[in-house]
Amino acid sequence: MLSKSSFEKIEKNKKRFLLFNIIVILFNTGISFTFVIPNLKGFDLATLFIALVFYILVGNIFAGIFINKVGLVFIISLVLCSLGMGWRLWLEWGEFSLVEHTNVVVIIGYPCIISFIITLIYISTQKFKTKKIIFVNRD
Repeated sequence: MLSKSSFEKIEKNKKRFLLFNIIVILFNTGISFTFVIPNLKGFDLATLFIALVFYILVGNIFAGIFINKVGLVFIISLVLCSLGMGWRLWLEWGEFSLVEHTNVVVIIGYPCIISFIITLIYISTQKFKTKKIIFVNRD
């Protein structure tokens, strides 16, 4: 989770951070979807963790941009994930290495799961961002 000053910077420059999120989701899903699905050719655990770090960052930035708009965050991330995967499949159409990744479950499931992960991170960040912590002095 980002600090309070980071959220203030995000709220001041919403357009720049939204553009950053769009670019990160498009390129990250386009590049990483062939490496992060277990039991398929090309799976790499390090790439999975790097992708998760990017999605945590994206969810936190969405928490600074949109306040209490869970549905909007889910739809935006779903559309961008689908576009990123479609972009990659379009660029490499006919490649033998993508045969396993053109499965209907992968094409539909991966964007849904990534959007769900980003939305969960957004919800948890929203919850902890607005929570006030009170310290009690017990002598």
